[in-house]
Amino acid sequence: MNEKRNMHGGCIDNASAKMIAFCGLDCKKCDAYIATKNNDQALREKTARLWSELNHATILPEHINCEGCKVDGVKTFYCESLCAIRQCALAKGVATCAHCENMDGCQTLETVVSNNPDAMKNLQEQRLESARLLLRPWRETDAEVLYKYASDPDVGPRAGWPPHKTVDESREIIRTLFNNDTTWAIELKETGEAIGAMGYGPSCDCALPSRDGEPIVGYWVAKPYWNQGICTEALRLMLDHIRKTTDIPSFISGHFVDNPASGKVMEKCGFVPTGEICYDENMYQGTGRPIRVLRLEIASM
Repeated sequence: MNEKRNMHGGCIDNASAKMIAFCGLDCKKCDAYIATKNNDQALREKTARLWSELNHATILPEHINCEGCKVDGVKTFYCESLCAIRQCALAKGVATCAHCENMDGCQTLETVVSNNPDAMKNLQEQRLESARLLLRPWRETDAEVLYKYASDPDVGPRAGWPPHKTVDESREIIRTLFNNDTTWAIELKETGEAIGAMGYGPSCDCALPSRDGEPIVGYWVAKPYWNQGICTEALRLMLDHIRKTTDIPSFISGHFVDNPASGKVMEKCGFVPTGEICYDENMYQGTGRPIRVLRLEIASM
């Protein structure tokens, strides 16, 4: 389906999902975040005392306000101005340290993960592996190979997005649409090359008859790798990860009726046709092209 809609994420209405910081820590487990969301003055005072002792500095309860290091809104002074990891990630334009090709062996990151093993676990969970494939965050260094495959006029239009016109356009898509926690490059381990994309995200801006808050799945693979089971292997890998790490109950997706191969991938992975057909004229070459709707109930996996 459409690259712009389906290859991005991060806005899913899933209250229990983790809120992974640049460093891999889960912001939802931070006392400053909890105190802010619950307006818990007692917890602010307790956290201020603890942080003052740990940092040998005066930290007042009014300093304990944070809505998460990656979202717009108030942050603690440390997160806003002093965190070297956050500053580095913002400078590089990466969603988390897992998106950085220098993550392994990074001494700046080591200062956090050495005392917080869950942080590294959360980062590693963004890199998924099967026999032939590695699903990992996109990197700006993938821009040329992304352009090589996404400029093919036989690829994008089948999924509802236009062929890429320049390497710079591909690089910008990596920086924006692909720069999130729920979009992965499909890397062929044999070559180390990114040969497609896999991801999920909000369905609120498409014509599919989604349930409230139900995310949509999207994927594509380069033409030289069609009919080799790549998309099926990658989709199964992502869905298994989702089942283990979230409580998302279901997904919706669809494919143009004139692209039945995409539907076969979904059905191999447990998606079931709903019997509905819809149209989305906002998609590239979408006018008059019927879309067959399918849904996956995670509990049925």
